[in-house]
Order: sequence, then C-alpha cells, then structure tokens
Amino acid sequence: MVLAYTVSGGILAGIYTDLFQGAVMAVASTLVFATALSSGGGIGGISATIMAREPLFLGPWGTMPALAALSFFFVFGLGTIGQPHVLHKFYMLRDPAKLKWYPVLMTGSLMIALLLYFGVGIATKAAVLRGEMPPLAHPDDATPAFLLRYAKPLLGGIVFSGVAAAIMSTVNSFLSIGAAAVSHDLPRAFGRRVARPLLIGRIATVILALLGALLALKSTLLVALLGVFGWGLFAATFVPALALGLAWPGATRIGAIASIGVGLVGTILGETLSWAGVYTFPRGVTVSGLVLVASLLTFLGVSWLTRGHAAADLDPDVRLVMEG
Repeated sequence: MVLAYTVSGGILAGIYTDLFQGAVMAVASTLVFATALSSGGGIGGISATIMAREPLFLGPWGTMPALAALSFFFVFGLGTIGQPHVLHKFYMLRDPAKLKWYPVLMTGSLMIALLLYFGVGIATKAAVLRGEMPPLAHPDDATPAFLLRYAKPLLGGIVFSGVAAAIMSTVNSFLSIGAAAVSHDLPRAFGRRVARPLLIGRIATVILALLGALLALKSTLLVALLGVFGWGLFAATFVPALALGLAWPGATRIGAIASIGVGLVGTILGETLSWAGVYTFPRGVTVSGLVLVASLLTFLGVSWLTRGHAAADLDPDVRLVMEG
C-alpha cells in the first residue's frame, strides 16, 4: 500500500497520508498516557512507589551515567535537525519565512508522541515494583507487556495502528528522497538533465522499495546494523551543515563537506567497532554523540580557515533561506 500511494502521488500523497497517520499516533499516545496514569494511581502514586524503592530511577539522569544521558540528549535533541525524512517536507514550503514554525511544530508533535513512552515507562516500572507485573527481560518489552495487561483491545488496536502509521510514514519519506536523488539531484550534480523525471522517479521508487524489501528478508543482521547507524549517522553528518550553515554567514562549502565527511566516516567506523564489541567508550557515552561534536568542530574550524570564500559559496536559494 505504501508503494502504491508513493508511486502514484509522491511526496504530496505522503504528506496527506502523514496528516492522518499523525492524528492516529497522537490519539494513541494520549490514550495510552491516560491509561498508564490511571493504572498506577496517577502521577503521584506512581512516583511514590518508585521513590520508595528505586529513587535513582526518577533522578535527572535515570539509571544511566550522566555523560551517557547527556550524549543521548545531545544526539536526539540536536539530531532531529539532521533527519532527512523529517526535513524534506519543509522544502515544499512556498515561503521560506514559514520555516520559523518548524521548531514549534516539531517540539509539539514530539511532546505528544513521547507521552506514550514516558507514561508506559514509569507505569510499568511502578507495576513491577508493586509485584503486579513480572520483571521485564528487556526494556523494549515494556510497551507490549503494559498494553496486554492494562489496555482494552480497542486501545491496543489503535496503538498498533499508530506504530504501523509511523513505519509507513518513514518508508514513504525515504522512498521519496531516494527517488528525488535519482531523478533530480544526481543528474544535476553531474550536469545532466533527465528527459522524463516523473517517470524516472516512479521507476526509482519501485526499485528502491523492492531492494529494501529484499534486504529486510535476506539480511536481518545488516538491517539491525543499519538501524544502529540510522539516527546518529544523519545527526553527525547533516546537523552542522544545516543547523549552522543556514544561520551563519561565515559558513563555507568546504567546511560543510569536511564536516559531512567526518560525520559519515566517524559514525560508520565507530558504530561498527562498538557493535562488534571491539571498542566501546566508557561511561556509556555514545559514538554518535562524540562524532557529532567532532563534526561540529570540524565545520567551525574549516569554515573559519576558508572564511574568504564564504560569500561566494552561497547559492541564491540558500541565500533566500538565510535572509528569510
């Protein structure tokens, strides 16, 4: 179904579908949050249960070392700016001045979506401490275990519909990005024009979808590894160029290229070594967090060294966004 509406309607169909799917996810998150609070006697009852036995769980860093918690906050806080499946929709805006609403919309939607995880997390912890639920073998089991025990079948169906909606939205976004790269970005980078970009884009969408499905079926190991890379890779690669490059007149093309190279190579190398158990950073610090810092410093340093080329590097469309 995702392939059908992506091929026929492209990104526009994806945006209309995302609107409906986002509403489903918002409803699911709000209802689960309310159910979670009621299951433990409200936020006060849940907090009292946890504080009596594991007060560290409700501390500012939770059960993680402070550096690990800060690195996750850094990657997932700033990292949102570098996620292509989120950002590409904003390039459809007719008026670049409307980009100022991006932080408000993104923060609001994330707050609603994260109600589910926050509510289920503390409610499940309290239920385990009260002996109402057995200890979880893995933290990722919290949501399904909680829903099976406390949620009504209708609510469970809405939640799993929300999960499916999130998956469909992300798949549509990446298919649209891949098709646009094949039919527009890559030919333009090599100085060529595509005679029938719409047809080429649709063919590319089908091919990319088939390759993705084949990859998922044949290599679960590689899919897991790519999942580990995902968010941190995009954050370390794109955040400096997008967050600083579109706001700082002193940014240069060479600085952006250098930071992208550091983010790409550093994340792939570091996450591969960490995933294989060859090396891990102490205190739970994430690879992507450190690489993001290195990428930001590279962007600033190289841009400063090549600052004489800053004004000449600005394309008209980039200048429009910066001045808007």
